[in-house]
Amino acid sequence: MAATFTSLITRLVNLRLDLAKTLRSKGVDTSDAETLASLIGKAALVDSTSGLNQIRNGYQLFRGNTTLTRFPVFDTSVFDSIYQICYGCTALISVPALNTPIVDNMMYAFYGCSNLVEIGGMDTSQITSASEMFHGCKSLRRIGGMLNFSKVRSQIDSTFVSCAALEEVAFVGTISVDIAMNGCPKLTVGSLQSLLNALASGVSGLTCNIGSKNLAKLTTAQKTIATGKGWMLE
Repeated sequence: MAATFTSLITRLVNLRLDLAKTLRSKGVDTSDAETLASLIGKAALVDSTSGLNQIRNGYQLFRGNTTLTRFPVFDTSVFDSIYQICYGCTALISVPALNTPIVDNMMYAFYGCSNLVEIGGMDTSQITSASEMFHGCKSLRRIGGMLNFSKVRSQIDSTFVSCAALEEVAFVGTISVDIAMNGCPKLTVGSLQSLLNALASGVSGLTCNIGSKNLAKLTTAQKTIATGKGWMLE
């Protein structure tokens, strides 16, 4: 474990040095005291090829960056983790569709991004935990693409906490663990039906908690989509 962390730290240090060098070559002032997140924030303001395409992992990439308003466009297809990638990025407003076919860790990815309005989408088919992914994204209205939680084996109970503005989200694959979206009272009927359709069949003792306001939007037939599969719908 110690060797793994040492290797990661070395990679991040080298990345920081390379990015600082690239920024200086483009006329951007940098200092030895700046963090990697600070340098990346500056790179995003220069152009999308200012060193970001050399990044090979999204682990805590922009964590704590309170000036980044738009997620820069660059290649994320090689990432296997975006753990805490935008944790606490309180100025972030929008994120484009992310190409994440091999990412297996998205825990806390957008935790506390209180001004985030839209995410273009991302491939979640390989993740095993969705804990805290969008926790505290109180301005988030739309998640594009399709969320696939088929490999998630821990409860999806903290994923959408305090997403009070969320209206549009779609699901594909099969959900086989407890899921809670009661913190999202503005979900459209289409979003709710997509969720119900993705629930696994023939389960016992699992709960899908969407809250009273969302329940009131559904017909009896729509509710039966969940209860007919053995789910408790709350």
